[in-house]
Amino acid sequence: MEYHLLTYSLLFLPVVILLYQLTPAKLRWLFLLIVDYVFFFLISKGLIIFLFVATLATYGTGRWLAYVTEHATVKGKALTKKKRMVLATGITITLGMLIVFKYLRVFGIATTLVAPIGISYYTLQTISYMTDVYRGTVKAERNLAKVALYLSFFPQIMEGPISRFSETAEALFAGKGIEYKNLVFGYQRILWGLFKKMMVADRLAPVVYKVFSKPEACDGAEVAVGAVCFTLQLYTEFSGCMDIIMGSGEIFGITLPENFRQPFFAENASDFWRRWHITLGTWLKDYVFYPISLAKPVKNIAKKVKKGFGINVSKFVAPTIALFFVWLSNGIWHGAGWTYLFYGMYYFVLIFLENITEAPLKQWIEKRNLHTDRFGWKILRGIKLFIIVNIGEMFFRASSVSQGFAMLKNICLNFHVRSLDVTGLGTDHYEILVVMMAILIVFVVDVLHEKGISIRERIASYHMPVRWCVWYALILCIVILGAYGAGYTFVDMIYAAY
Repeated sequence: MEYHLLTYSLLFLPVVILLYQLTPAKLRWLFLLIVDYVFFFLISKGLIIFLFVATLATYGTGRWLAYVTEHATVKGKALTKKKRMVLATGITITLGMLIVFKYLRVFGIATTLVAPIGISYYTLQTISYMTDVYRGTVKAERNLAKVALYLSFFPQIMEGPISRFSETAEALFAGKGIEYKNLVFGYQRILWGLFKKMMVADRLAPVVYKVFSKPEACDGAEVAVGAVCFTLQLYTEFSGCMDIIMGSGEIFGITLPENFRQPFFAENASDFWRRWHITLGTWLKDYVFYPISLAKPVKNIAKKVKKGFGINVSKFVAPTIALFFVWLSNGIWHGAGWTYLFYGMYYFVLIFLENITEAPLKQWIEKRNLHTDRFGWKILRGIKLFIIVNIGEMFFRASSVSQGFAMLKNICLNFHVRSLDVTGLGTDHYEILVVMMAILIVFVVDVLHEKGISIRERIASYHMPVRWCVWYALILCIVILGAYGAGYTFVDMIYAAY
């Protein structure tokens, strides 16, 4: 059962809401846990056992760390070493399952294994919980069922966001009753997510499939259109599903961490990744970047570089080494393929270049008295970023790195606008009109959000007839213009595969 299916929002979720509200407050968190495991079983069947094993390992590691700390017979470095061994054991178990299911098949090993849905997401949550207990920023939970609820909360089990125990645990266990505002705002956000998924992402899917399945048969202009369509598909698909997930959590009074913040309004590649898949970025920053940049071997390398090349060079050593492993991890996390690894290294190089040129570029701009806050400069910056992102996503979607380079070469050397006929790419003029209208609406909403305007709060301040006209219009758009029914191929959630 995927989040964008109407059976989820119109059948499964209403039943859960009703039964949750009828359940006594002190037992509601247990009811949610039962729902979580039922939901996970419906989508993964017997693979639910691996979620349970990961939960046991996470809970056990947390309790073990607490025991070692409370009953320490040693202190200082000896205690730290012992705790690290405990942490390494827990991480090895949960991360090991992810490696077996997602990566061994690339070497021809374990090719018959099917990865449990959501394993990439809940594995990162297990690591964050165990690491936070090790660091002392989170107290080890004594109740196994509560750890299980944190790792399996049904709205986020398939696509995230990747939450921390400290962010969601209190709300998950509170058993707060469903309030009218949360119910209304939650379903409004679900509707907005369905709009993006069914009006844009699913309508672009045939174009993306046709171009990327046989890019050698396409003109350079057609390849460029396919690459742009995939970027738009991925954004509206992933952010749309996040809206459905966030709205589902909001109904129960649970605020999940935001995963998108108008990424195409970013200033550069670094800023883009502070706005796109935010929870993955912050996870990599806290559990990969900082530990590596502060590691003793990395500091020693920086000291040696300082002696030979000076402080201006050495200050980039630790951040660059850490950045390399962040983007290596990012690429590997997305999947077992060279295209994902290339994708990670692509952004590593871009962000590294941004880091080392930031100060000289700033001086150059100040020297020439250029005003980077002007509209024209922002437009040029936006076009540059859009090109960078589209090239990256093209390699991400390509079947191989060589195919990605062939597509890029085709765009550069065989681009003919006059020969472009998008109706030959699995779509027609009606589809194009609907998609363009929907993209314009998404763009306007993103502009308003970027300006700090809360659209839901603004609409909520209007009189009831106006409010209902707006939301009925959104419902009718989805019902009448949404991509489903006869003639449409079911489109799976893209990021559920990662």
